[in-house]
Amino acid sequence: MIDGKKVFFYRIKKGLTQKAACEGICSVSYLSKIENNSITPSPEILELLCERLGIEYSYVSEEAINNLKKEMHVWYKDIKYRNKEAADQKFNHFQSRIMNMDDTGLIHLFMAMSARYYIFINDMVNAKRLLDKLNEVRKISTSEIQYYTIQFTGHYEYLQNNYKTSLDYFKQAYLLSRKLGIQDEELFYLMGNISTRLGYFSQSIYYIKTALEIFNADANFARSIDCHILQGMNYSRLRDFETAHSHYTIALNASHFNPALQGMLSTVLHNLGHSYLQAEQYEEALSVSKKGLREKKGENIGNTICLIADIYYHTNRCKEAMLWVRKGYQAINNEAVTPTYLRLKTLEFKINDQIHDEAYQQFIEEEALPFLEKTQDRLHLIEMYEELAAYYSAKFSYKNANHYYAKVNQLYKEYL
Repeated sequence: MIDGKKVFFYRIKKGLTQKAACEGICSVSYLSKIENNSITPSPEILELLCERLGIEYSYVSEEAINNLKKEMHVWYKDIKYRNKEAADQKFNHFQSRIMNMDDTGLIHLFMAMSARYYIFINDMVNAKRLLDKLNEVRKISTSEIQYYTIQFTGHYEYLQNNYKTSLDYFKQAYLLSRKLGIQDEELFYLMGNISTRLGYFSQSIYYIKTALEIFNADANFARSIDCHILQGMNYSRLRDFETAHSHYTIALNASHFNPALQGMLSTVLHNLGHSYLQAEQYEEALSVSKKGLREKKGENIGNTICLIADIYYHTNRCKEAMLWVRKGYQAINNEAVTPTYLRLKTLEFKINDQIHDEAYQQFIEEEALPFLEKTQDRLHLIEMYEELAAYYSAKFSYKNANHYYAKVNQLYKEYL
C-alpha cells in the first residue's frame, strides 16, 4: 500500500492543488484523509491517483533502503569534513540509484544531503532550489529531515551574510537536535562561528569547545585548526590574550608541520596578527601579519593588507598606512561594498584626519550602514554607530548623537 505522505509529496512535486489532483477521482476531503494516513483508500482510487501523480509501484526492501540511508550519512561526513573527491563520487553514485526509487523518506534525505553538497561546492542556486522544496514538504518530513532542512537553511543564510537570520535557524536546529539526541559537530561549529561574528564570544567558546572535542576524537586536524582559530578570536575579544595565543600556537604548529594543512597557515597568521594588534603588541602584529600575507601568495589578500594598514595607523606611521590602504584598494579591484572596503575607507578618513568632516558622516550613513544593516553585521554596526555618535557629539548635535547611542545600546542588549 502507498503511504499517504508519498501521495502528498508527489502532488506538491507536480505543483497540483488537492482539487486538481483528485478531480474526477474522489473528493478533496477524501484525498486529504489519504494524505494524512487517516483512511485506507480503495485500490481503484489509489491506482487512479498514482497514475495522475506519476507514482510507480515498485518494491525495494526496507533493509536496502536503510543501508542507503546509512551510506548517505557517510556521504554527509565526507562533505562536512571537506573530503571533496569522496563527496563528488558519492553524489554521482546516489543520483543514479535514487532516481528510480519512490521511498519518500529516502528521497527527502537525498534532497537534504544534496542541498548540503551544493553548499559545499558553492552552487548556491541549486542549494536554494532544494531547500525551498524541502521547506514546502516539511510538514510530512521526519524530524531528522526537518533538522537537516533547518540547519542547512541556516548555513545557506550564513553564506549570504544574513548572520542574525542564520543564527535563528541554527538555534531552531540545536533545539531539535537535543530532542532527537543528535550531536552534530558541524552544527556546534557553525553556531560558534556565527556567534563569534555577532560578538557573542562567551557562547561561542562553549559551542567551539564541544565541536573541537568531536573533531579531535575523529583526528580531523583541519577542522580542529578551524576551532582553534575561532577560540583564538574569542579569547582575544575577551582580552584573555594568553589563552588566545595558546590556541593560535596549536593551530600554527599543526598547519606548519603537516604538509596537508599548510594552506591554513595564512589564516592562522592573519588572525594571530589581529590578536597582537588588539593586545597593542604592534611590532609582533606587523611581523606576523606580513608573514600571513606572504603565505597567501596573492590570493584573497585584501583583508590582510587592511590589517597591516591598521597596524601602521596605530603606530602613527601614517605615510606607510596610506600606502597600504592604496594597496588594499588595488587588491579588492574596486569591488562593490564589502567589509574590507568599508574598513579601508574608514582608515583612509582617519589617516587623513577627516573623521569630523561631513564626507565621513555621509560615507557611514549612505554606504556603510545600509550594507551592514542588511548583512546584520552586529560588531561592525556597533563600531559605525559609535563613530556617528561621536561625530554628532563633536558637532553639538545631541539629538542625532543620542539616536546612534540608542542603537548601540540596543545591540548590546541582544543575547542568544
